[in-house]
Amino acid sequence: RDRSREAPAVSAILVVEDDLRLATLLRQELTQEGYRVESVYSGLDALARSAAEAFDLVILDLNLPDIDGIEVATRLRQDSDVSILMLTARGDVSSRVEGLYAGASDYLTKPFSVQELRARVHVRLRDRERPAEVLTFGPLTLAPAAGHCAVSGRSLPLTSLEFRLLELFLTHRGRIFSKEDVEDRLYGADRLPGSNTVEVFVSNLRRKLAAAGVEGMIQTVRGMGYVVR
Repeated sequence: RDRSREAPAVSAILVVEDDLRLATLLRQELTQEGYRVESVYSGLDALARSAAEAFDLVILDLNLPDIDGIEVATRLRQDSDVSILMLTARGDVSSRVEGLYAGASDYLTKPFSVQELRARVHVRLRDRERPAEVLTFGPLTLAPAAGHCAVSGRSLPLTSLEFRLLELFLTHRGRIFSKEDVEDRLYGADRLPGSNTVEVFVSNLRRKLAAAGVEGMIQTVRGMGYVVR
């Protein structure tokens, strides 16, 4: 049998949304895009389905009838590197930040356009299909495609945003990134101007690296930003 002619695997998406009309719309739109889509309507059902089957992307509403999206994301992240696209209310900055800390890969604010939904889903799934590459810095190794970070062979747990931040610095080592540069890379049009989110993530990342034995890797250039060199 000529496997080179087999169709590529279809990405599997789990929609977790208690609004039946919205869940149906998401399922229909994404199915038309060629994805395999399942829907559940509560956080506990989302955890049960995720434990039974590996999904490539979870579209997760923040407000659910049993446990909220923050708790669901936290539990999913304990056992999986699945991409999580969180749906939040417009202007709910604190919940968005909390969701990113919990392990959400990205977020989409309600109400949103179908075009933006498709684009966000495409980007999240495209990032998971990047060619295998391992970035190194002394005893530190980062495998973006596998979503794995280790120091001297021992796994280093990172949140999704910490992982992306470290990948950014290692991919462009020697380049100084201002706070605004980092915000643009991580959040795009949804950046949160005036917040100290970047400083918090950098501080947390430095602390985890230092605890693992990698100190002084991310340097601060006064008045300019951050650099790895």
